[in-house]
Amino acid sequence: MSWSRLRRLVQILFLVAFVGLTVGGLQLGSAWLPSGLFSRLDPLVGLSAVLASRAFVAFWAAALLTLALTAFFGRAWCGWICPLGTVLEIVPLPAKPRRAASPRWRLGKYATLTVVLGAALIGNLGPMILDPVTIITRPLQELAKAFVGNDAVGQSIGADLGRGAVHTVAFLSLLPLLTVLAFNIVDRRFWCHNLCPLGGLLALVSKVPGVRRRVESETCTSCARCAKICPTGAVQHGDGFASDSAECTMCLSCVDACKTGANAFGFSAPRLSARRYEPSRRDAVIALGATGFGLAAAVLPVARTNAEILRPPSTSEARLAELCVRCGACYGACPTGSLRPSVSFTSEAGPWTPMLDERPAHCTLKCNRCAQPCPTDAIHTPTLVEAITLDLGVKAEVDQSGCRAWARNHECMLCQNACPIAGALGGEERPAGLPRPRGGSPVQVPVVNRDLCVGCNQCATACVMRPAAIGAPLPSRSSPSLGVPGMPPGGPSVPGTPGTPSDVQ
Repeated sequence: MSWSRLRRLVQILFLVAFVGLTVGGLQLGSAWLPSGLFSRLDPLVGLSAVLASRAFVAFWAAALLTLALTAFFGRAWCGWICPLGTVLEIVPLPAKPRRAASPRWRLGKYATLTVVLGAALIGNLGPMILDPVTIITRPLQELAKAFVGNDAVGQSIGADLGRGAVHTVAFLSLLPLLTVLAFNIVDRRFWCHNLCPLGGLLALVSKVPGVRRRVESETCTSCARCAKICPTGAVQHGDGFASDSAECTMCLSCVDACKTGANAFGFSAPRLSARRYEPSRRDAVIALGATGFGLAAAVLPVARTNAEILRPPSTSEARLAELCVRCGACYGACPTGSLRPSVSFTSEAGPWTPMLDERPAHCTLKCNRCAQPCPTDAIHTPTLVEAITLDLGVKAEVDQSGCRAWARNHECMLCQNACPIAGALGGEERPAGLPRPRGGSPVQVPVVNRDLCVGCNQCATACVMRPAAIGAPLPSRSSPSLGVPGMPPGGPSVPGTPGTPSDVQ
């Protein structure tokens, strides 16, 4: 078997493993490998989180393996492991362009790397949407969840596309991936070779001595087959057909093409001779200007006022701003579909960070599944003591004008049966001062104990009314009164205290 076929086989196996782990993370139950394994192996994810949080992130330990692999074998991650790179290689392409892209485009990956790490230094991880693992993870999770995701009782949350199972954000998450695929029209894996920030980081690491390509001058016939077949243009016609270790992805195509065996790989220091695409003084000024503009755009959301966004219970706005790398693993793992990526530019953490959606879905008490795949601990895995006191910061409210028990004297109380907190949602006799459309004895009505409610919204999921007549609204939608005039939110604070009567239609 040739090296090229072996590499393609390994690429497919890693891609299948990536898809299996990512989609498998949407199912309830634990797995022997974390669904965010590839994100944890991504050194750009770990390094950015460390810089933004000013602290060592324990999950970065796995990424050190990738750095060690790169130092020893060069950019083998790019050529053999990266799932996005494999997808870019196997997608069909139009006819090869007449003119190849300029080698100076290769400087782009260092510019994007500078923007990502520079923004991390000032505490903003917004540019992490450019990370290759993030680019392919988000759309895969969003689209797969509509078919394989399970809720807390094991039912599909997205089999019926007619009820909006595929959220609009799922299609928005496709835009970065489609953009990267569109670059293939210019050149195969144009993104990987010229713009990928992770590729820029690994290119810098690969400049150290290790297993690198070398040419045996005694057997080389200068046929230039290696230079023609090299997919990254790392092999130069001059300089004895030496290659730039920062551009070589260890695909070994040159070994297969060489008829005399002059191309070989062994431990050696990379040749650091000047390349025709290395930056000039003018290029450096342009790159610095572009980097400054990118950093200004990255920090813009932080300078604005915070939006009222409901975050997962075991994190905070500041924690997400420092640690969230926008990988999407958390809202892909949410068993109830409550988590969605924010598209707000006015919050401290910025867009593509996890938020609780406005639709009537609940946050399962003591679930914490969103924290399990997080590669940077942006969503903290709470201890047993911490889990007991988790609170979303909002309280359930009763819309008395829409509640069957409050407005129409109908027996219901499904919300009380669904409440997981003992005493947080009680039942009291309907005040005698309210009209009784159906007559008869007063029924039990739901009353929220705001001291015990944690805002999980399970009561809204159980409510048969649409829109739900009970639930925890987002902070921006909270109001002091939602029900019958004269009644406090959630019913009377003292059992049996009548409110102001009103006509019920």
